[in-house]
Amino acid sequence: MSEFMKKRSFEITDIEKNSSQYPGICMDTEGKVYVCWQEYKEGHDAIYAGWLKDGQIQDKTRISGEGEALRPVMIFAQGFVWYAWSECIDREWYILARRLKDGVYSPIVTVEKGEALFYPKLFTSKDQLAVVYNRQGKGFSHGIICWLDPDGKLEKERVTQSDLAYRPECCQGGDGRLYLVYDCFRKGRYDAVVCVRTETGWSRETTVNKGAQWATHPVIARTEKGVSICFYGIGDQAVFSYWTTDAFMENGGLTVTDPRELSTNKNWYHDISTFSNSKGTVVFAYTWGKYNINVRYRRKGEDWSEPVVMSYDDTHCGVHPCVMVDEKDNVHLLWQFANKNGHMDRNACIVYNTMNIAEMSGYFDKVVETAVDNFVQPIPGGKSFDKRTGGEVEAWLKKNGYEGRKLVFGDIHGQSGISDGVGEIDQYYHYAREKADLDFTALTDHDCYPDWISQSEWEWMRTTNRLMNTDGELACMLAYEWTPNEYRYDFGHKNIYYRGDDGEIFRSCDEGGMTPYKLFESVKKYGAMAFPHHPAADWGLVSAATDWNFHDPQVQRLVEIFSRHADFEDFESTSKYTKNIKKMKNCSVQDALARKYRMGFTAGSDSHQLEHGIEGGIFAVFVPELTREHVFDAMYDRFTYATTGARILVSLKAGTAHMGQEIKVEEGQPVALDVSVMGTAGGRVELLKNNQVIAAEETADGICDFSYRDSQWADDDYYYVRVRQKDDHMAWTSPIWVNRR
Repeated sequence: MSEFMKKRSFEITDIEKNSSQYPGICMDTEGKVYVCWQEYKEGHDAIYAGWLKDGQIQDKTRISGEGEALRPVMIFAQGFVWYAWSECIDREWYILARRLKDGVYSPIVTVEKGEALFYPKLFTSKDQLAVVYNRQGKGFSHGIICWLDPDGKLEKERVTQSDLAYRPECCQGGDGRLYLVYDCFRKGRYDAVVCVRTETGWSRETTVNKGAQWATHPVIARTEKGVSICFYGIGDQAVFSYWTTDAFMENGGLTVTDPRELSTNKNWYHDISTFSNSKGTVVFAYTWGKYNINVRYRRKGEDWSEPVVMSYDDTHCGVHPCVMVDEKDNVHLLWQFANKNGHMDRNACIVYNTMNIAEMSGYFDKVVETAVDNFVQPIPGGKSFDKRTGGEVEAWLKKNGYEGRKLVFGDIHGQSGISDGVGEIDQYYHYAREKADLDFTALTDHDCYPDWISQSEWEWMRTTNRLMNTDGELACMLAYEWTPNEYRYDFGHKNIYYRGDDGEIFRSCDEGGMTPYKLFESVKKYGAMAFPHHPAADWGLVSAATDWNFHDPQVQRLVEIFSRHADFEDFESTSKYTKNIKKMKNCSVQDALARKYRMGFTAGSDSHQLEHGIEGGIFAVFVPELTREHVFDAMYDRFTYATTGARILVSLKAGTAHMGQEIKVEEGQPVALDVSVMGTAGGRVELLKNNQVIAAEETADGICDFSYRDSQWADDDYYYVRVRQKDDHMAWTSPIWVNRR
């Protein structure tokens, strides 16, 4: 099937010259196919448009403004080809639109200017054209419809009812009524809902999903009686499902059929698209992992077909499908090709292919959606997340001299669908607080996998991070993951963290991000930090291990000692709470400490399945108040300790100096260390000096306090505490370093 699809596919953009994303497609009444896409080149994003002839782009034209353009959409209506997109200019967002007729583009129309405007979708209702989109701010996300009058008049109305509504889409059903779908965050979960406009106004929200999964990104298409709705569900342990249902008016009320699960498996990354023609044929395109685009169809009066793989099916990546079906039942698919893992060019290109429904049955693939991807399989369940009561924590802090400090826990390492993870960008932050009970977090999408994070995507990440950051509730840091081995060089991965809203992305291909030292110098300008993670990881295909020959103590303040991949304290250790991947020798955390690198510890999930704070590890910081600035400062001060997920309380002090600090001791005087642990289970508390255990205490209830005086110390010696509980949970404090006064 791979070679067959390649022979009938056309790459309509040049992957060697630029990176292209987010395709759109429509057809006029004469059967002419128009396309648009987002193009990233030389550090900027623009929207380009054209039409197809023999699979080749004709009249390629830049249609966006001077800002950073994001996620175009298009429609043929009123005799025009209409386009809409988001665009960022000086950190303000616009919804912009323009139209094409007879080869002439109209001026750009500003639909709205605001703090955060995303997800535009064009539609028609009773021959009127409109765009529906998200208007976001701190604490709200609303769906807005703007009716586009050819004379330039713009009428807007809020149409979503939930305070946190995302990704709205509208469609005129076969009954002539206007239907609206969106996903919304309420009562600690995401639901997909539908509304219909009646003679008296919009109906109440009707939930279309059932069960525990988070319902996400509903898309809508016309049917004879009303509309077809498709969406995907996100469950625990990397479980996902694709669903479909129908909605229509019946007996004066909105009826929604029981949702049907078309397919389910365990994998990362999801994106979907749907369309229908006037004959009643509905097509549904969706990603399978990040490697294939599968398409199903449903003819009028029939059931959904089996899937057909319409991407290359060659282990490279296929994402961002946009599907259309014409009146002759030809399925037109635009999608984004990107290279698989390894030393690969990270540009992406847009691919077009077509297949008539009459021939699709010959290519049904009943096996493709049953295959198991071993790399993405989750860590087995059974992990506990025990913690002490608030009163116990407060008393412990006071006992150990941390008055005026709060102990907060977070996970600052995970991905979303912007790169190769599960879920939408907003879901990442809502999950952190509502399901993982985190106090702080950071979204670290890959700079270059499966393709480059474009400039408009970076501005989208920056804006969303700012809106989700809430003092006292959830501290959110602007961040990304520098991933050079997916491009060209095996320097190891590093997460970049900024203290506030200011900070740019320095990709592995950028002059300022080409090597670790260039990266360090670039991020220093913003006072940022770069933390190595999975430092000894050996993927086999390429190395993801840290090259410790590159180090800057001003930037590499912390290192991730534990994640879903492995326990990276040393080469030998394993844990039932990780995947226990293959490790490279001489690349562990202890190897870095032995080089006299003074780095504290974090732990994280590196979750790609929307389970940050659950799989892998978390870490704690001591802060005066819960703000991202205080969290960042504590990280810079190495005032941190890491755990495997349990909220163990650990303190290491040398007099008044705390973990992460460097102390000076008079020659001839001992180093006096105080250890205090309040665990969540019994176990063993160890004090290490220069990577060797020098003292240990057993505890039956998890509570342990002891002191140690070391008279045999030397310059650059370092000490840290390791906790090993009987339930296999662990914790590690950042070290304390000693020098002669």
